[in-house]
Amino acid sequence: MAALAAPEQSRLLPTTAPSSTLAIFDLDRTLIPGSSLVHLGRALARRGLLSPWTLPTHVARNLVFQRCGASESKAERVRDSMLRAFSGTAQAPLLSAVTEVAADVARDVYSGAGWLLEQHLDRGDFCVVLSASPHELVSAVSGLLGAHRGVGTVAEVVDGCYTGRLSGPFCQGRGKLDRLAQEVGPVQLSEAAAYSDSGSDLALLRSCRRPVAVNPDRALRAAARASGWPILRFS
Repeated sequence: MAALAAPEQSRLLPTTAPSSTLAIFDLDRTLIPGSSLVHLGRALARRGLLSPWTLPTHVARNLVFQRCGASESKAERVRDSMLRAFSGTAQAPLLSAVTEVAADVARDVYSGAGWLLEQHLDRGDFCVVLSASPHELVSAVSGLLGAHRGVGTVAEVVDGCYTGRLSGPFCQGRGKLDRLAQEVGPVQLSEAAAYSDSGSDLALLRSCRRPVAVNPDRALRAAARASGWPILRFS
């Protein structure tokens, strides 16, 4: 991960950073450009685990949801559509694909976002990548980036195959707070820093002391301006 001399970003870091301080990073369009699901979908299609004809539809729905937000009912439809795409798929070959995909995703990290993550790690912060993407992928990517934990959406597995159902809350909207508590335990968000691109993460951002908008969508940009939050643009 290339270091970046970024005096503008440095002012966003906490002045003190006890080891218990959390730094939370969204993945898609925050740490990386685009969607990690695009990488995963292509790898699964190459392996014959996902039809190349269904891939564009599922990816497009996910991207629209991420960029535009959605009502709770629409969010559930998008989530269920993605889960159905993997229903009946064996977990083992997907885990094999994740190893390849995680390396590709990690190489795509914005240099500025990578610099911020490194600064938090150097200060002793507990760094978490928190994303709606599959938990297997988020966990693998976070490990390659040096973060302490990767937290994503967990799909139910029975007898080694995905059932098309969730195991626990959808890691989106307020569900991110639930998944964070599940994976990390009781956390002090009152001292946390959080980075995201999406208005769907407003519940998380408003719970943290140091919310930062990164390449924000319209809803997050408006909220950040109204609240005086920093806005970063990576390319």
